[in-house]
Amino acid sequence: IMVLSGALCFRMKDSALKVLYLHDNQLLAGGLHAGKVIKGEEISVVPNRALDASLSPVILGVQGGSQCLSCGTEKEPTLKLEPVNIMELYLGTKESKSFTFYRRDMGLTSSFESAAYPGWFLGTAPEADQPVRLTQIPEEAASDAPITDFYFQQCD
Repeated sequence: IMVLSGALCFRMKDSALKVLYLHDNQLLAGGLHAGKVIKGEEISVVPNRALDASLSPVILGVQGGSQCLSCGTEKEPTLKLEPVNIMELYLGTKESKSFTFYRRDMGLTSSFESAAYPGWFLGTAPEADQPVRLTQIPEEAASDAPITDFYFQQCD
C-alpha cells in the first residue's frame, strides 16, 4: 500500500449546494457573503489505515490539516475541531476512531458516518450559515431534516 506524503485536498458542499467554510474556528455550511460567492474550505483528507479499508474510513482536517474534525468521546457525539495534525493521525498506529468517518458513495454524493458513533452522520441544517454537526437520519424525512449528502470533489 502506498503511503501518502501529504493529505489529499477536497472541497465539500451539501446536496443543497451549500459550501463548507471555516468561520471563527467553526465549520459552517453556507454560500453567499456580502454578495461574494465563497469558494469553500480546502478539506484535508487521509484514509485511516488502522480501520477496514473496504468501509472507506477517512479523517478530515482543515487549515492545511492542522486541525481535524472530531466526534469527541462523550456519550453523545459532538462535532468539533481539535488541534491535531492530520498526518500524525495518518502515520500513527492508533485507531483514531473519534476522528474517522466512513465515506459512503451514493452516486454523485457521499455520506460520512462517524466510526466511533455508528448511525451518526455529518449533516448540515437546511438554513445557510449554520454549523456542520452530527445527526441521526430520521425515519420520516421532514422538511427541516438535516442534509447528510455531500458533493466531495478533489481540489483543482
